[in-house]
Amino acid sequence: MKRQNVLDIRSGYPALFGANKIAEGLNFAAEVPKEAKASLILYRKGSGVPWKEIPFPEESRTGKICALIVSGLDRNQYEYNFCIDGEIVQDPYAYGIRGRERFGAPLESGDGHQIRCAFLPDEPYDWEGDRSPDIPYKDMILYKVHVRGYTKQYRLSPKLKGTFKGLQEMIPYWKELGVNAIELMPAYEFCEIPSSGKTKGMISEKRQEGKVNYWGYVSGFYFAPKRSYCATKEPEKEFRDMVKAMHQAGIQCIMEFYFPKEVNPLLALKAACFWKCYYHVDGFHFVGDGVPGELIAGDHLLYGTKKMFQNLPACAEDDKMMAEYQPGFLQDMRRYLKSDEGMIPGAEYHIRHVNPSGGTINYMACQDGFTLSDMVSYNYRHNEENGENNTDGSEYNYSWNCGVEGPSRKIAIRKMREQQIRNAFLMLLISQGTPMIYGGDEFCNSQNGNNNAYCQDNPVGWTDWKACKKNGKILRFVQEAIAFRKAHPILHLEEEPKGVDYLVKGFPDISFHGERAWYLNEENTCRLLGVMYCGAYAKKTDGTPDDFLYVACNFHWENRTIALPNLPEGMVWKKTADTSDPEENSFREREEDYQKNIEINPRTVVILVGRKKEE
Repeated sequence: MKRQNVLDIRSGYPALFGANKIAEGLNFAAEVPKEAKASLILYRKGSGVPWKEIPFPEESRTGKICALIVSGLDRNQYEYNFCIDGEIVQDPYAYGIRGRERFGAPLESGDGHQIRCAFLPDEPYDWEGDRSPDIPYKDMILYKVHVRGYTKQYRLSPKLKGTFKGLQEMIPYWKELGVNAIELMPAYEFCEIPSSGKTKGMISEKRQEGKVNYWGYVSGFYFAPKRSYCATKEPEKEFRDMVKAMHQAGIQCIMEFYFPKEVNPLLALKAACFWKCYYHVDGFHFVGDGVPGELIAGDHLLYGTKKMFQNLPACAEDDKMMAEYQPGFLQDMRRYLKSDEGMIPGAEYHIRHVNPSGGTINYMACQDGFTLSDMVSYNYRHNEENGENNTDGSEYNYSWNCGVEGPSRKIAIRKMREQQIRNAFLMLLISQGTPMIYGGDEFCNSQNGNNNAYCQDNPVGWTDWKACKKNGKILRFVQEAIAFRKAHPILHLEEEPKGVDYLVKGFPDISFHGERAWYLNEENTCRLLGVMYCGAYAKKTDGTPDDFLYVACNFHWENRTIALPNLPEGMVWKKTADTSDPEENSFREREEDYQKNIEINPRTVVILVGRKKEE
């Protein structure tokens, strides 16, 4: 007969939340309401049948925390839960969750043992000298993806689709595209399927019961990589492998965390610190009403770590690592793009704005709303498949369908849509701050007009990689536009340009123009904006001053001739990009010189570069 483990049990350390290895054994600490009974339940690894139940004695309580030390337990062979007043609950500080290996699998009602908590593995991990790439906000090209949906339809083996290991396979594509930071939508453990019971351990879906929560913006287990996003049985190693490979390629990994009001602020802070230290994550995007902004901003362990917020905390550290996610950029620039009145002041503001606390994250599309392709294809949301009578999602998307709702076979309509997408990317990439690209927009990924695909774990919510080949010209345009931005440091300054000639170069660092040079028309009916950057205010990698750049945006539906600002003696303007030109090699200098003026086609963005005049 096999001898069972002999366990030594004593009171533990209440300040060590969750399950942690210490010199004396494993320390378990759980929050237990006053006068409630609680116990620790242990399981053999992979078994949903309790192996041993250990009550928390009253003397183990400190405040609302009960703590035990269990020695003689091999954490590689066991899993655990807590039982509080007769209900099985999972540890909110658990480093791993087991029993949710398949995404979207229904939960068995009334069986609280099917979900169990796992320990951190004992095996050491070889980081091979891993170091985070040093990429300041000004040089970052951020790219946001959904771990499951991004590779679900990519040419990978079925085992790798929708996994962290699958994302690792995308690194060559990201390098070719030119992005250097990847933001993961919630990739920690969360309940995508609600329980029909009232179990407290897994969080119930807030909307319609039984619906898959594909995005993951609900409370979760913030210390555990999502098990169903793993191709292997080692989620901790798989996630670390992915981060290490990204760092080796010069790419940062950013995690998005959603904290609702009910989340303990200390838990939120500890989660961010844990992912930084254990998984080498480079930064975080915090969303939700429960984000403890000031606590996170002032934490010394997170000093030097990128911290992105929807609303910036009032206080900030001096590390210049706080950034504001800027929805106003999307709203104002989309409205300008579709020729709404009165948008010149807003466009001017967003083009030059940089948050003094660190960075400003600008974007033209995100998961919450239309993709860029749908922005130019639909005037109205089409969320019928969400099962809410098309009442969910935003009613107004700042979109214009270019004349036809949905797909169109008309060549003129399709050309205009492609042109508007090129316009959108240029508006994003010539603006100061950090551009964020929503994965798939670079090749016109569509959600068929669904602007709230939170429950669409299907081709609607998955990235359509067939569109990558179909819309190769757009993809190459985006690649070239990113490369152009990187080549011109004047487009991504560390601080907001001042609009004055503070270095006595004869030109301000940035200036705004209209049909007349040096005169910006901000009247409601005006849709013409010229932006001139003086390259003398930035240095290229070889130490030489950057070029003069002029960006002309004409969102009238007619041609416009604009007067160009004079360059220093012996220089002329050369056109290097024109969104009305559908050629594959879009970023190429044309032979023609421009000195006094230039005619710009309707709904077009043109980029000019100052060059020495050929004799």
